[in-house]
Amino acid sequence: MAIIPGRPEKYTGYQNLTLADNDCVQYCLHEPTCAAVYTKDGSSDCIVFSASQIQKVFQVGDFEGQRVAMKMKQTYTCGDEFEQNSMFGSETTNTSYTEYEIFIGSDSLWTFTVTKSLKCPSNYRLFTRAKGLWCIGLVTVTGGVTGDNSGPSCASAASGAILSGLESMNETEYIYGKRYGIWVDGKRKDSCKPPAKKSAACNGTNEFTYSDPLLSTYAGYQFAINEPSALVSQTTTNCLNLLFNKKGLSGVDDNWCNITNESTNLCYRGMACGLKPIMTV
Repeated sequence: MAIIPGRPEKYTGYQNLTLADNDCVQYCLHEPTCAAVYTKDGSSDCIVFSASQIQKVFQVGDFEGQRVAMKMKQTYTCGDEFEQNSMFGSETTNTSYTEYEIFIGSDSLWTFTVTKSLKCPSNYRLFTRAKGLWCIGLVTVTGGVTGDNSGPSCASAASGAILSGLESMNETEYIYGKRYGIWVDGKRKDSCKPPAKKSAACNGTNEFTYSDPLLSTYAGYQFAINEPSALVSQTTTNCLNLLFNKKGLSGVDDNWCNITNESTNLCYRGMACGLKPIMTV
């Protein structure tokens, strides 16, 4: 955090919390959506700004008892001239990612400029992966959907969407909260179809190919007991889904790609769809 004697000069909105000065700064440091906070001597008001709300900060004299703390990355540029100096920061919400630059002018004004803004479609949640940012949404289909049709249904629901993989248990648990059968990314490899048997090359997640371009760790693919089962039962269960029972989530399961429901009354009503967030700035 960079702390200067100053006050907000231009802004479009803010959040007002009741916090002591140091607690206010710590709140901003650890709150992903905070870019800057303003405090004043004798007041417990903690004025919180996001990067899209704060635009300019005016640096005042030390005696005025006003402070602005601005969140920035640890690396920033230092120019030969004062007017060339700038700092950078970013903020992440459940649905968006924003990068901003703080330009330090000789006129005592610190100017915030949003340089990148990415946003998920409505009803999608943003996840940070090793390979980049990824939006996941649950799309439902009245009457059920087959594994074969789940990918095209994602594309129909949102431009550019595909069947999403499960990078982490955070992603699995987000989808899990919906409580019915859900198709996820994963199609059985030809080399891992019967009459093939389980082997080092066909054992768990490596039995399948994936279309999700940012999938790398597969940690969200926690298989149910005795699953995937195709190479044991010698069946053509080539698509992956989240399997549920009356007690909740059982785990990832392989099933026939052309069914919409199980004999156990489990209906496949949806699929986990994913896409990269959309650039808005």
